[in-house]
Amino acid sequence: MTKTSSPDRPVPPDERQLRPAGRATRAAIEEAARRLFAERGFDASVRAIAHEAGVDPALVIRHFGSKEALFLRCVDTSTGIGTVLDGPLETVGRRLVAYFLEPGRPLLRQRYLALAQAAHLDQVREEMNRHTAETYVAALAPRLTGPDRELRVALAVAQLGGLLNLVFRQEDPLVTAADTDRVVALYGDAIQHLLTPDAEGP
Repeated sequence: MTKTSSPDRPVPPDERQLRPAGRATRAAIEEAARRLFAERGFDASVRAIAHEAGVDPALVIRHFGSKEALFLRCVDTSTGIGTVLDGPLETVGRRLVAYFLEPGRPLLRQRYLALAQAAHLDQVREEMNRHTAETYVAALAPRLTGPDRELRVALAVAQLGGLLNLVFRQEDPLVTAADTDRVVALYGDAIQHLLTPDAEGP
């Protein structure tokens, strides 16, 4: 997700301009924040993160601008999604579903739940919308044909969000007990139809 700041919040320093000690401090804060946000969600406080990292709480804000900005950096659920989106357009629906349902990724569930918990916050919600536009819409819409290309991508992302909610928050027994490959095929094809409605299925 991209980094944002507001006029009343400090602008974080460019990581490339930090001295080695500053980079080490920043890395320690981020590592501590990832652990605590995974355990406690957005309820993890700046003071607790600073204590875990062994730094003054003021350094958390100095390096990341705000708790919200640090949170968004730590709970990004789309690391590596670029390779999924860059692949063949005709199978992107199944690849997207497979990416998010891939076994052995417990951190994905923790990050999604933390993100969902904080979605009522203005900065988090705005950043989620920006992330959809910059990560998904910008990558897929130019490759689509027909009307409403950007809208179709946004709706496809909404479909993915619905699946993650069903699996990670509700833990729906029908879906969680189903064969993953079958879910990937059925749900992936539904997303695919939204993106490429005139294409034949795989």
